[in-house]
Amino acid sequence: MLSEKELASELGFHRLTKSQMIVLSVLRETGKNGVTPKQLIDNVSFAPRTVRYALRKLLKKRLIRRYPCLSDMRQWIYLPA
Repeated sequence: MLSEKELASELGFHRLTKSQMIVLSVLRETGKNGVTPKQLIDNVSFAPRTVRYALRKLLKKRLIRRYPCLSDMRQWIYLPA
């Protein structure tokens, strides 16, 4: 697992904010299972709006992927790309 500094240097050319880096590192720690936005909000100490914004920006930069949650089709599952 990469430390926060190693992750920052690896992703430095993407110009990620601190919240985006933290959300991405939590997604990388979860492995293949992925997480819902609600689970991410519970893991980090950010406002829900901040997490949603970080997810949207990471999707746009193609650093993460999202899939529909098969158990609850109202939610998305997020995974690192």
